[in-house]
Amino acid sequence: MSGNATMAAASAPAPTYRDVLRRDGATAWYSAMALIRLPVAMAPLALVFLGHSTGSFSAGGVLAAAHAIGEAAGAPVMGRRFDKKPFLGQLRVALAAEAAAFTGLAVLAGHVPLLLLIALAFTAGGIAAGVPGGMRAQLSSTTPEPLRPAALSLESALNQAVWASGPVLASLLSTQASPRIALLVMTVASAAPLAFATRIRHTPVGGEDGDDAPASTLTAVRLAWPTVVLAAAIMFLVGAMDVALPPRLQETGHPLALTGIVTGAFALASIAAGLAYGRRTWPGSAAAQTLLLLPAMTVALTVSAATGHLTGIFGAFLLGGLFYSPLMIIRNLAMQRRLPQNVWATGFSLLYAAGGLGYGAAALLTAALIRATTPTVTIVTCTVVTTLIGLIAGLGERERHPGAEDPAPRSESVEPHASRQ
Repeated sequence: MSGNATMAAASAPAPTYRDVLRRDGATAWYSAMALIRLPVAMAPLALVFLGHSTGSFSAGGVLAAAHAIGEAAGAPVMGRRFDKKPFLGQLRVALAAEAAAFTGLAVLAGHVPLLLLIALAFTAGGIAAGVPGGMRAQLSSTTPEPLRPAALSLESALNQAVWASGPVLASLLSTQASPRIALLVMTVASAAPLAFATRIRHTPVGGEDGDDAPASTLTAVRLAWPTVVLAAAIMFLVGAMDVALPPRLQETGHPLALTGIVTGAFALASIAAGLAYGRRTWPGSAAAQTLLLLPAMTVALTVSAATGHLTGIFGAFLLGGLFYSPLMIIRNLAMQRRLPQNVWATGFSLLYAAGGLGYGAAALLTAALIRATTPTVTIVTCTVVTTLIGLIAGLGERERHPGAEDPAPRSESVEPHASRQ
């Protein structure tokens, strides 16, 4: 019997992205996720320009930092609410509050003290920080196990596309029209998913069934710490390269204007690699794949410190982007396998917070290293640090925690159900 099942599984056609998008509620989910991500991608530049228009670039930097800190602080707390309470209610409250905060920033900037604007930016970042984790938990919960890698790969590609276009849109709107217009566009994007929220495929969670109460956030951290640390390490490397690239180009005599082209190549390669990764099943466990791909990514990006040729720097970022997206998809799949399904939203939100903290820590460390040494030394130092942290966490991820559950049976049980209205 098992042999026949194995042969059937081997002969089954590989899942396609068409299979993912044909499922009930899939188009609504991906449309909503793009709109949810857009304000977050636009926020750093939009807030910097908003601060400059009413005071100074430094004031804008403080607003952008407040938004990012709010995200990191709010993600675990707000993500847990998606595990404990009905999905639609939490989604509506979070997105409506985020839209109100962005509206307040657009209307009140220049008319109230900076401290109040900082509070609004912090609120906008924190109040909706659990939404991506809650959305991803619903995608995983309502998607059959064989389709999950393709579904998450498509989400990763979508995320990269939004992050590539969001800053451009924020810059154009802020410089060609007004930063307030950019904030209002962010408001509309935040509120738009509310119009079709009931079409997003979702399952009952948490607070509706007291017999299966979600574990605490600390328990989720204990179960999934290697995966969380790996997410932080990956984003630490990305943050370090973002900060180190402009001075590295300057050091090697290349125009700073090439920064956008190089980082754009990284983003495009990441999108392509994410889509390719989701097209098939790859050999090895999540831990084994990570222990191969993360060192490969660090080695690839270290090439940008070893060569002064533009083609070498460009190629290093292009190759690094090919490894980045599969690594983040693996993190999402690994998180599901280390945690019970009723804390997936918390787990995904922990990944979100860890990524933000890793990126922020890299920006601070890289800025200090560049002042103290050179961009070349900075890049090598950050890639070595990333590799060491990644290897330690990767070895920890190889040990399956006894408290983890296999998500496959749960996904099979929810697959036939339609979205709860």
